[in-house]
Amino acid sequence: MNKLIKSLVVAAGTLRLAASLSAQSEPQKAPLLGTSPSPANVNRPDQPHAGGNPPPPSDVTNHASAGEETVAKTDEATSTKPIDSSNFDESIKPQDDFFSYSNGGWIKRTEIPPEFSRWGSFNELIEHNNDALHIIAEKAAKDAADAKTSPTEQKVGDYYGSGMDEKTISADGTKALAEEFKRIDAIKDRGDVLKVIAHLHTMGVGVFFNFGAGQDDKDSTREIGQAVQGGLGMPDRDYYTKTDDASKKIRDQYVDHVTKMLTLLGDPAAKAGDEAKKILAFETTLAQASRTKVELRDPQKNYNKMSEKELQAL
Repeated sequence: MNKLIKSLVVAAGTLRLAASLSAQSEPQKAPLLGTSPSPANVNRPDQPHAGGNPPPPSDVTNHASAGEETVAKTDEATSTKPIDSSNFDESIKPQDDFFSYSNGGWIKRTEIPPEFSRWGSFNELIEHNNDALHIIAEKAAKDAADAKTSPTEQKVGDYYGSGMDEKTISADGTKALAEEFKRIDAIKDRGDVLKVIAHLHTMGVGVFFNFGAGQDDKDSTREIGQAVQGGLGMPDRDYYTKTDDASKKIRDQYVDHVTKMLTLLGDPAAKAGDEAKKILAFETTLAQASRTKVELRDPQKNYNKMSEKELQAL
């Protein structure tokens, strides 16, 4: 049980760090074909930068000028017409296929960047915003703003800088999780398990189930607490229950992955392998008790509103 909770904590931390680094160090986007709008190139210098992430533009000298430059480049990148007739395909009659008529020109000349599964105007907007945010974060980290006079810039710079300091991150390893591991290792009984589960949920680690706030499906005026099935390391219950060869291979690879995670925490390889198998067995039990995707589509079956007292009685 302790090892399962530890693996979930490490997994959550790893995913958060990966997401943070992914947002902070955007890879260069593949150019689109033709004259279709493309993401603003605001975070890429004219020449390659050997250090990995490109530096902030050299002509940015203060926070005001950084904002002005971002706005200027935003205006330049978004100067396209609200409705651009070059995106039409006038060889198609709108009454026959309005979608192809209104988008055919853009579709014909636009290539989906290789790192994306889909591409459209909203993707372009998101990528442009990421580029603008990248400039702001890079500058805040470089300038080391005074916490007294520019507290917001200081916080942004410190947060971004800490995420980009890969050398320190690698050297620290799991030090940041040491206190959480002590808490988990101190588990002695069911009551301790419940306390640790509650504590981890306050940190955003969904141990055994997922919990959050959402609109009451039968009362749109109320936001209520919602608990839903979860606790699985793999995306869906089918990964645990399907018996085809491909699913079996995925489960074997999952055991290898969890074994690696536990060895990184300091367990001997043989012990980590045995614990990884136990974790898979436990998660399989959770999966078997979970509802299928089809069952989760039933709004009535999945609406089980109860009072706090009723919840405590479960």
